[in-house]
Order: sequence, then structure tokens, then C-alpha cells
Amino acid sequence: NNWPFGGYRMLDGSETLPVWLGRSGSRTIHIGKYLNEYGEEDPTEVPPGWDDWHGGVDPSTYDYYGMTINHNGRLKTYPRTERNYSTDVYTRLADHAIRDASKSGKPFFMSLAPNAPHTVAVSSGATMEGTPALPPPRYADVYADREMPIYPNFNEADISDKPTTLSAFFPTQMTEEQALQLQEHWRGRMGSLLGVDDMVKEVVRKLRRTGEFKNTVIVYTSDNGWILGEHRLRDPITEDGKAAGVKFVPYEGSSRVPLMIEGPGFPAGRRIKGVVSNVDLARTIVDIAGARSEVGLKLDGISVLDAVRKPKALADRGALIETAVNPRGVPPYIAVRTKRYNYGLQADGQEGLYDLKRDPWELESVHEDPRYDRIKAILRTAAEDFAECAGASCRKPVPPLPQPGR
Repeated sequence: NNWPFGGYRMLDGSETLPVWLGRSGSRTIHIGKYLNEYGEEDPTEVPPGWDDWHGGVDPSTYDYYGMTINHNGRLKTYPRTERNYSTDVYTRLADHAIRDASKSGKPFFMSLAPNAPHTVAVSSGATMEGTPALPPPRYADVYADREMPIYPNFNEADISDKPTTLSAFFPTQMTEEQALQLQEHWRGRMGSLLGVDDMVKEVVRKLRRTGEFKNTVIVYTSDNGWILGEHRLRDPITEDGKAAGVKFVPYEGSSRVPLMIEGPGFPAGRRIKGVVSNVDLARTIVDIAGARSEVGLKLDGISVLDAVRKPKALADRGALIETAVNPRGVPPYIAVRTKRYNYGLQADGQEGLYDLKRDPWELESVHEDPRYDRIKAILRTAAEDFAECAGASCRKPVPPLPQPGR
């Protein structure tokens, strides 16, 4: 997430998706947030592979007003006015970029990454989290009085099944005041996403106006989930000053993200029931662009385009989830998510196993239930193999899993 554990400075820019697409003849465009800490060392740098660059410069990227953007090597700090709400600025930039790309006559790839629904900043005090996300002014009151949905695992009463290193973050249930703070974050996030909805509408409208829509694949997704009180977890400051890192934990609210794809090769209304992962996006986009021959690295993921054609191929798919040493205090772990199970193994040997068919809210780990011993052993081996894989070995199916107790 950040140096020295990750972030922009860890990126080898010589072999990336835009580099491969550029080699294949595509025009490449980036607008909005890039990798964490981009621009902190050289705010005018344009990363390799991008033909048209409008990257938010950290740390101003997280400001909904007054952010600084690197426009192809020229910096501009936007005045703090309603018109310059960050998502709206990025929408206008996307509008111009699509127009220019369409005129070029070349195929194009555009990465459009608004800051919403990220928090404004991380608080240094002992509060729940930094300042909540800001909705655009036109939607400021839409969620002001709405109640956050409460799921069965919210403020979970019994977390003794969770690893002690995680349950120790919040040994007691949150208070009503703390729950209300989370609700304010939910309201901010939902309101800010209304601005993202407008962005999507405008992008589609511009693609139609330029005649590009029917020949364009649109991928809508996110980089991580976020837990708001599930299993008592909240971020980033705990009662004793530690960070809970609720986008790093191996639970559904943290690891699951939306993925919607529209365009040629993706039939309308089709829903894939198997497991896909963010690691599949690069291979999918390369396949759509016909640029696989330009790739200079082994790609771990599958092509979602292939999965749409043969959905049964995902029946035994397992997706790796992992985190290394990180500043949030979450212990390093590896995990594997299949269609039915979520298994995690921490570096200290603590485990978790959830049967999502019987326990979709992950309320009771079955890692100590002898009926699941064979299943756990298979998933542990799969997680360990995936953690060391590269290329084709990452696409191996998980061996057939028996029914519990058999």
C-alpha cells in the first residue's frame, strides 16, 4: 500500500499494461488517482506507457477540492470551488480525452480513477477514521437522513473464532456513538458515489456521441473492499492506537469488489458465478486489445473473456488473497477464495475457514471442525501453491473438494 511495503516506488514501469497496449498500437490515457504516493518524489513525472496523462498528485489526490493534477508534465492546482469537485473535474477530462482519442483514429485504452468514495484524509487522533468522503454539492443531502444497512456480522457479538491477532484490535463491541460515526462514513461514501454514477453516464454519453460506444468495452471495478463494522472491525484507529487495516483483512467485506463489463464479447445480462480476481484484469484487457504478443511478463490471471465463453471453466477456480508486512498492523497471511469456501492462513499459523454456503456472513470459522479437515488440507495446500506461483501455475484449478464430513 505504501513505501517500503508497496506503492508507486515499488512499480517497475518498463513492463505494465499501458506499455503493452502502446506496443500494439493503442493510444493510452490515464485520468485520476494512480498508485499510492505517485508524485511525492517527482510530481511532473509521466509514467512509461501513457500517451495522455492526467494523474492526481499525492497527497492532494485525496482532497475532493484543491487537488493538484499532472497534465502531461504540467501541474495544475484546482481552485476550491463547487465546479472543481474532483470527480467532476475528472469527468470533464475524460470527456475531452475521448473526443481527442476518437479523432486520432487509433484504438484507445482509458483508465479513469476517481478518488470517491475514499475518505478525505486519515485522522491522527483516536477517532474511527479520517474525514468522511464528500458528496458533490448537488447530492449533499441525498443520504443525510438514510440509515446504513446493518448486516448479521455487524458489531459481531462473538469473535472468538477469529485469529487472536485480529480479535485483539477490538476486544469489546463498539458503542452506539462509534456505530453512528460509521454511519456518517457510509453516508459520505454513498453520496460521493452518486457523482461517480454521473461520471459513468457522461462517459457512455460521450462514447455514443463520438460513435465509439458499440466498439468499446467498459470495465467497472474497484481496487479493494472496505469493512464498516463487520466483525467489529473499523479503520484506522483502534482504542489503543493501532491500525486495523480493514481493506487488508481476509473477509468478504474487504476482499470483494464489484466487476461489471459491457461491450463486444460480453453478452448483456450474463452473470458469471465462479470466482474472478483483479489479477485477471490485465490479461482480459490484453486479450480484448489483441495485444498478448506484446506482453513481456508472465500473466497470472485468466481472461474473463474466456470465462464468459466457457463459464464452467471457473467451477474449480481459486483466487489468491494475500498481504505481506504492512503498516496497518494486520499480520501477513495467504488465503484462497473458491466458489464456496474462504480459507486463510496467517504467518503465525492461525487459520480461518468459512463455508460461505452455510455461513455467508462469516460468523463461525470451521477450521477446527473435524468434518472440514480434508477440505482445509486441500485449501491450505492450494493457498501455499498460489502464493509461490507465476504464470500458468497460477491458473491451476483447486482439486475437487469433498462434502463436509466425507
